[in-house]
Amino acid sequence: MKKILTAGWMWDGERRVVENPVLLIDNEQIIATLTCKESMPDGWERAERVDRPGRWILPGMINAHTHLYSALARGMAVSPFAPRTFTEILEQLWWRLDKALTLEDVSMSGLVGAMEAARCGVTTLVDHHASPNAVEGSLDVLRDAVSGQVGLRGCYCYEVSDRDGAAIARAGIEENRSFLKSLSEGSGRESGLFGLHAAFTVSDETLESVAKVLSEDRGVHIHVAEGPEDERQSEAAYGMRIVERLDRFGLLRPNSIFAHCIHLDEHERDLIAERGTAVVHNPRSNMNNAVGLLDIPAFLDRSIPVGLGTDGLGCNMLGELMTAGLVQKHTREQSLAGDFGMLDQLLFRNNPLIAERQFGGDIRFGRIEAGGPVDLAVLDYVPPTPINAGNVFGHLLFGVAVHALRVGDLWVGGREVLRDGAFVELDEERIYMRSRETAASLWKRL
Repeated sequence: MKKILTAGWMWDGERRVVENPVLLIDNEQIIATLTCKESMPDGWERAERVDRPGRWILPGMINAHTHLYSALARGMAVSPFAPRTFTEILEQLWWRLDKALTLEDVSMSGLVGAMEAARCGVTTLVDHHASPNAVEGSLDVLRDAVSGQVGLRGCYCYEVSDRDGAAIARAGIEENRSFLKSLSEGSGRESGLFGLHAAFTVSDETLESVAKVLSEDRGVHIHVAEGPEDERQSEAAYGMRIVERLDRFGLLRPNSIFAHCIHLDEHERDLIAERGTAVVHNPRSNMNNAVGLLDIPAFLDRSIPVGLGTDGLGCNMLGELMTAGLVQKHTREQSLAGDFGMLDQLLFRNNPLIAERQFGGDIRFGRIEAGGPVDLAVLDYVPPTPINAGNVFGHLLFGVAVHALRVGDLWVGGREVLRDGAFVELDEERIYMRSRETAASLWKRL
């Protein structure tokens, strides 16, 4: 179906800002991006118009590492909770939560998490899931909630770990294997990786089992050196550092995602660069867990694609981007650290690259251009100063991120997810009522 979308401004995600843009949309594809002064091509006279005067069109954003199952943890209290290390945070909070999850909880967390991501202008999620007592079918449940019901693009995996015993580790391997086998080639709506929790909870035997069943066209999604304990354990138990160990099993691949990577040394960074593996930075989660600062320049200087994720701590990618810049400035005591160029690389260059590696095909993520996918966010943002190609990040960070992010419309692959502030296909009030009931029941089981 042909549609015409107009607004006050459009940023194409690269170099172009258009005032009073006119986007011609035909099903899943952008046909043309015009200005209001350019003539409409023949055949568009009867197209449906979606007029959003005074609003700002941006490319749909990508969250390159998240945990949707954390959506039901908001406000949750656990006792005892007095962690002294990062591992104790996992033991006292997150590993207790994930063991209590049922498939119903997984579905609801995926549904609510994807809805909140949509309200933040996110069109693509790269999720890392765990539910040790509800492994089988969990990725199908997530796919149905995120890609089916809400309509976002999703890349899914199950985090294999030995922390809950060999049987659950084998179930996790099988869940990844069967889910990846079920994916349709070139669907563009869904993809998958082979999930691993972190090196310190995965034995060599399990890594070998994963390497045997992992096809050449898929990568792994794993936490790497998030806390300092990860490296200490690896050296004590295996006589080598984490990245060296993962490389022994052939897991450093261009389509693999290594989340965090805070405590790597120079040799490990060189290995990642040589293999072309992507790294995903999660600044607010790192600060919340007090695990350290990622040396972003050390990765970017090696041409390693460093993307941006939330690690399940919310879904606001612009807020995450603002934090990424501020923490570099504050920690380094350098006002020019974490500049706009670096931030642009993280969210609007490397996250699209990471998504393109996972979804394949001809989709060019993160751009609004003729022939591109209709992955768009329309922001309710009234700029008090001019917007142009040179000051986009000034508005994104010091306008939208620090004030109010309000997404009025969201389009994903041509499907309208939000229209004028409301979900097109979902009863938000009823879903959130069910979510509160589901969360209350989950909390009682902890």
